[in-house]
Amino acid sequence: MKDMTEKQNYPAPEQCPVCSDRLFVRELACHGCGTRIKGDFEEIKPPFTMDDELFNFIKVFIFAEGSIKQSEKMLNCSYPKIKNLLKKSKVALGFTEDRPESSGSIIDQLDQGRIDIETALEKLQRP
Repeated sequence: MKDMTEKQNYPAPEQCPVCSDRLFVRELACHGCGTRIKGDFEEIKPPFTMDDELFNFIKVFIFAEGSIKQSEKMLNCSYPKIKNLLKKSKVALGFTEDRPESSGSIIDQLDQGRIDIETALEKLQRP
């Protein structure tokens, strides 16, 4: 039997069930102290969005504890597909790669006048 005293959280509907127009947030409430703030608020969005394929891949990858081989088996797909999904997931979650610039690209930037000699030397000295 279900405990009726326990509050259940349901996902907020995105559109009006009567006219199908977009719904907006009118009130925010604190579960801790009960404070309520009323007004017309912008939609609260997660910091990232992704399609179902990526979301399912992330769930499988976490379940497989980061094992690419296990993820391949569970999703019945190839290594390159898993690597591609990993890259797409990183982008969807907002991660950026901090790869050091190659000396060739730094020299090209200098040659094209996009950076000055001091900046080029500074970039070339970075690890």
